[in-house]
Amino acid sequence: MTPPDSPHALLWHSLSARRRDLALASALYTTHQLGEALVPVIVGTTVGTAVQHGTPGSMACQLALLAADFLALSMSYRFGARASARAKQHTEHRLRMALTARVLRPDGGVTLPPGDLLSRASADTNRVGTFTGTVASTVAATVVLLGSVLLLLRISPGLAALVVVGTACLLTAQNRLSRTLRRAGTTEQVHQARATEIAENLVRGLRVLKGIGAEGAVAADYVQVSQDAVGAARRAARAEATLLAVGGLATGLYLTATVALGGRLALDGRLSLGELIAALGLAQFVIGPMRVVSTAHAAYARAVASAGRVHAVLVAPAAVSEVTVGGSSPSLADSGTVSESRSASEFPPGSGSLGIEFRDVELPGGARAQWHATEGVLTGLVCDDPAAADALARLLAREADPPGGRILVGGTDLAALPLDTLRATVLVSPHEAALLPGSIAENLAALTDDGPALTEAARASFADQVIAATPQGAHTSVGDRGELLSGGQRQRVALGRALAARPPVLVLHEPTTAVDTVTEDAIAERVRGARAGRTTLVVTNSPAWLARCDHVVHISAMGRRVPDAAGAPGAGPTQSATPGAGSTTAQIEAVTPGAGPASAHPRTSAPGADPTPRRPELTTPNTDPTPAYSRTTAPSVDPSPAPGTSVAPSTGPTPPQPKATRSSTDPTAAHPSASPTPPHRNTPRTTAR
Repeated sequence: MTPPDSPHALLWHSLSARRRDLALASALYTTHQLGEALVPVIVGTTVGTAVQHGTPGSMACQLALLAADFLALSMSYRFGARASARAKQHTEHRLRMALTARVLRPDGGVTLPPGDLLSRASADTNRVGTFTGTVASTVAATVVLLGSVLLLLRISPGLAALVVVGTACLLTAQNRLSRTLRRAGTTEQVHQARATEIAENLVRGLRVLKGIGAEGAVAADYVQVSQDAVGAARRAARAEATLLAVGGLATGLYLTATVALGGRLALDGRLSLGELIAALGLAQFVIGPMRVVSTAHAAYARAVASAGRVHAVLVAPAAVSEVTVGGSSPSLADSGTVSESRSASEFPPGSGSLGIEFRDVELPGGARAQWHATEGVLTGLVCDDPAAADALARLLAREADPPGGRILVGGTDLAALPLDTLRATVLVSPHEAALLPGSIAENLAALTDDGPALTEAARASFADQVIAATPQGAHTSVGDRGELLSGGQRQRVALGRALAARPPVLVLHEPTTAVDTVTEDAIAERVRGARAGRTTLVVTNSPAWLARCDHVVHISAMGRRVPDAAGAPGAGPTQSATPGAGSTTAQIEAVTPGAGPASAHPRTSAPGADPTPRRPELTTPNTDPTPAYSRTTAPSVDPSPAPGTSVAPSTGPTPPQPKATRSSTDPTAAHPSASPTPPHRNTPRTTAR
């Protein structure tokens, strides 16, 4: 649904969506209230008739009329309550669905914590729905007040005038006090949402908190936030109590004045006994409708405050702009600056491998990235700055657009692709991938139902071992966000889910930080085989992953310069960002695995090599199927080229030969002193347990 312009508009738009139920509930509630208003009138008429000239027949008729009135008001309330409850429930559901649709929109933009969103989707929508039910009661109470005034006009104009004046004074006082209650209600909801958010985070991270002994500090923070929420709730309750007290005082004064005036009129002989009973009965009855009208202000104030919180989510600006193919948005054919080789329609799910290219993309801290991940190979991405790694994953998932530069997939700018097409082509598995409530099997099959793909993915990610180790196997429940599994088990299931989808481009961000090194080594080897022929980018500092990458791109910290690797033993071509005038730019280097220690620290060029950084170029992928971590070179073989010569890149499969005697002409051969540690691993690896 299109969000209205303001919280007030959202509230009334929600009411109008259930106008039929509200109209039915209002009519039936009005019938019920009018029936109750007629009770003292019928009783007074019956008493007056009996006193003056009553007969058994007339008394029977009066009693039958009273019984019919009770039957009508009872049935009216029964079906009116049904219609009111239906309007309330549907209004809540509609708002929750609107919130869910906004949060799940592909273009993003909602950054509120889950606890806050939960509070808005439960407590706030409930208040709006409750007000929907209150509207029907208020309409009925207003109609009954008018009907009571008309009846009192027939009995005594003075009493009718007293009811009108008392009601007007009551509504004026309630309107003024409701503003304070509205502000207090908004503050109460904000504090409750904060307490819910902290409680959710506390429960989710309880295992980690116990491990580091931080339960006391976090509990103290929660106690403080909870006390603030209690204080805000007390202030809101105090404001509401004041509002209700004013209403009760006004109705009490009104009833006292009515009894005094009616008694005076009866003593003067201007009211008969039956009329006095009817007038006092009506005066007492209208107290109920007056209370309903008075409490409507409090319900409206709370509903507006809650509608404002819901409205804030619905109108949250999108994080990225959506491209509508065939719609009003510009197509790829019309945007020559963003499309170079193919259109968005050429990227259906299941399309071939696609390369990734960053062109002068601005990263956190002011660094600018420029590199190219070749299509169909496994590329490792090492970031000195963890914030840059997180930003790269978010940019590739297009949860945000870069402030500068362009990102291309298969030659097409990400901004030119519809988000659904992009997400079906490029799958980004974040470092903290959340598991869905359900079983392990349901999580693995969340993106596909292809049996062979699921089997291969479970084996490659070692999720099959998770299934074997759990009590109920594949049917074992993972709990909320996978809380019933260990950290390593969650990562393996999440990795298996991503692999099973078999996307043309897969981006993995530190996929195995909670897995032991032996298992991680095996997972990396199996993933390399499972993703053969498809573009895969692994953002990691793990030696096990980087040792199996065909290319490794290193993004250094801000201001750190990586010299050219031309002529270095075993090094591949260098990809570096070109600094702008007067600016410091992060340097980016792509090296082939097994480059040896020469690539792990600043290097100097070989004699005769040009030290000038080269423009980004395509690095020839390593086609040797032998895993990089197992490649060794005999000590008697010197892989270094002679001075003044260059190493020719490998363009085809290396002829079979013993791994210990790899030819020095193969640029992927490891240096004799090479260790499994990947090049440029300058930052410690962060392990989440």
